[in-house]
Amino acid sequence: MLEAADFFTNKNGGTKNPLHRNQYGATLGGPILKDKLFFFLSYEGFRQVAPTVSTTRVPTAAERATVTDPISKSLLQFWPAPTNLNAPAGTNNFIANVGATLYDETGLAKVDYNITEKDHLTVRWAQYGGTLFTPGALPLLGGNGNSPASDSGVLDYTHTFSARLLNEVRVGFSRNKTFITVQDSGFDASKIFVDAAGNPLPGIVHAGSNQLDSGLPTIGVSGGFAPLGSTSNLPQGRITNTYELYDNVSLIAPFGASKHSWRMGVHIRREDARRFLDGSARGVFNFTSFADFAAGKVNSATLLFGSTLAYWQRYPWDLYWQDTYKLKDNFTLNYGVRYEYPSAIHQVRNQATNFIPGVGPVLLGSNKVLAIDTTKSGPASLFFTQAPFTLSDSGVNADKNNFAPVIGFAYTPRFASSVFGNDKTVLRGGFRVGYDEIFNNIPANMALNAPYNLTTTQSSSATQNGNKFSYGVGLNQNVPLVNNIGKPNQVGLVSLSAEDQNLRSSYIYQYSLGIQRQLGSAFSLEVDYQGSTAHKLGLFIDQNQPTPVVKDPTQHFAKGSPNYQIFPNPFFGSIGTGVDIGNSNYSSAVTTARYQGRHGIYFEGSYTIGKSIDDGSSFFGSTGERAGLDDRNNLAADRGPSSFDIRHRAVFSYVVDLPVGPGHRLLGWNNGVSVWRLANLWQHHHPVWNSIHGI
Repeated sequence: MLEAADFFTNKNGGTKNPLHRNQYGATLGGPILKDKLFFFLSYEGFRQVAPTVSTTRVPTAAERATVTDPISKSLLQFWPAPTNLNAPAGTNNFIANVGATLYDETGLAKVDYNITEKDHLTVRWAQYGGTLFTPGALPLLGGNGNSPASDSGVLDYTHTFSARLLNEVRVGFSRNKTFITVQDSGFDASKIFVDAAGNPLPGIVHAGSNQLDSGLPTIGVSGGFAPLGSTSNLPQGRITNTYELYDNVSLIAPFGASKHSWRMGVHIRREDARRFLDGSARGVFNFTSFADFAAGKVNSATLLFGSTLAYWQRYPWDLYWQDTYKLKDNFTLNYGVRYEYPSAIHQVRNQATNFIPGVGPVLLGSNKVLAIDTTKSGPASLFFTQAPFTLSDSGVNADKNNFAPVIGFAYTPRFASSVFGNDKTVLRGGFRVGYDEIFNNIPANMALNAPYNLTTTQSSSATQNGNKFSYGVGLNQNVPLVNNIGKPNQVGLVSLSAEDQNLRSSYIYQYSLGIQRQLGSAFSLEVDYQGSTAHKLGLFIDQNQPTPVVKDPTQHFAKGSPNYQIFPNPFFGSIGTGVDIGNSNYSSAVTTARYQGRHGIYFEGSYTIGKSIDDGSSFFGSTGERAGLDDRNNLAADRGPSSFDIRHRAVFSYVVDLPVGPGHRLLGWNNGVSVWRLANLWQHHHPVWNSIHGI
């Protein structure tokens, strides 16, 4: 019964997806020099094959018979036949186990050296490497493969100057690599996307000359059909190197003030990144219906051509000071301040472009403004004008005001003993300001812009005057890059990625207040309020969002309609821009009960009621929400419960020492068995229960 397939798999005629998991490893450690030098080695391997059940829709025989476009006919072969011939029309009719695999290895080596009683040195090196395959909706198409790898090393030196003063210096290095490619990499789409004479369409990738970007274009058909081709943001890859230096100082009783303990330090970092993201290089086609697909009538298409490889670098640093002040033995105060300089990531080779409002697309590290000559076609129509300033190699202005104070207290009341008991109650509270660094993908996307590469978007509503178009139109960049020239609805085909020139670090105010009361010798109850308010959260807007002009409210913006759209930047297409206009708020009440009894019995249960509201839960969207604002002029319309909002959450856990080992009846002799424990954890947030248990 425990190995049975779930209800929906059985209903759709599928089979249970098998899970094969092997995890193994070994550790070895010991002294090299007695009481001076020690080593530790570890290795872990992981192999998992875990197919998932995919239920989707594929064309029926009747639908396939309606296809007349030659390219669409060739694409039918990539959809398998339905597995459920009795499925109602327009519903999912295909089910299969699609393979998901993860193979990885992790190794670690560590050496500890007690140089003297006051000097300690630790050196550690770790390596990770693996391969990961994530499936798509179909068994043979739509998935992607990744080859992640990471190396990291740390050298940590601690010197004790006295019983009051300790200093730690840490030097670190890490390298992270990832390379994600499509499942059908190597497939030559130029054999399918051909004109009437059999010649490859301009813009389609030839696998023989461009293996990296090869594979089927991303093709989406509305109506629940499984997409063809892998996701449009592949292939992509990056290598990042990070160099870090820490210096932390602990000082007890500074300047003779015995009630104070200080901690202070500085952290300096250098980051180097090599990144490419050839999204849409294979081409992206969207159809509003299967009938349009059958006739080869494309609703929208996007194509990228050119190199997106770019090199980025930044030098962030931060420093902090914190004091623990024990005013009395029942009252402790913690306070401090932290300063962070995030350092805007800059282009090492100035191969990026940022869109500056009122000016246009400006090349980083220059005063060149990209413009389009409407009398020419394709890349030949690009030329430069001069800006009244030189844009920095980061494309933005640095954020320099990230000061973050923190304060907290713990107080045991010694009055009203009938309520608080005798040292049985603790009041705790705190407030802090925290900053979040800007996700590096936001500025790095500026390397996806012309003139270093060219992304064009054709759409029936914006660039084709309500007309749907052929595959060839969507793949052809050697066309006028501006449509409807001189008309109110003039718009460009060239899309841009941008970053607000004055983008600031997101910051959060976190605050809490709670009381904990011991009841009896083994039981305690705690009630807390926890909340936060965040500002300057990152969101995406389109700086070229059109303004609709409605002449006839009974008609849509289609061919022949008197309605049209006015674009604020009529020489370009969409201008996706990272901005810092988001806000969020979180409030919760938490009740926690703990029991620490005899015989090693421990129980803890907590219940949280809370609510999280925001204008957008992430830069790139998240579960249940789209990326970017629906209307850049109406932020309030996007405000609502966070995508991760959980109103009710309950967690229960216990640990029980088993009567096994020394001091117990079972295996009570000294046999190397220490303490055996039984543990379990249940977590519930409506409507899901999770359970984790072990021994």
